[in-house]
Amino acid sequence: MDHLRLLPLNLVASLKLRAAGQTEYPGILPVFQLMAWGLASGIPLTHARTEHELARLSKLDDQQNALEYLVMGVPGGLPELHRNLLKSPPKAAARLLLDILDLRLKADPRNPYPVEPTGA
Repeated sequence: MDHLRLLPLNLVASLKLRAAGQTEYPGILPVFQLMAWGLASGIPLTHARTEHELARLSKLDDQQNALEYLVMGVPGGLPELHRNLLKSPPKAAARLLLDILDLRLKADPRNPYPVEPTGA
């Protein structure tokens, strides 16, 4: 997992965790830890499924696959994501990553996003 910590996404997430006064944990990649910290700091979720998916991804044996799932098809590509994360304060960076996970879940045809009742 050490080689995954050296990827730009995790390096940026590590910077944001330090800026937030958080200690990195060796058992979880910084990107997932930053997202979990954001939830614990009060970032509201669009849907509860996002939190469950974050927990699942952060515990997958294949963390490379978990990262690829998160960033597959990210709008603007990874360089744009890195730039946006770098210029954001920690909580805004966590929110951006959680929004990306939420978008990814909505786009995943293998696991349809729950439809909210319309009230009709």
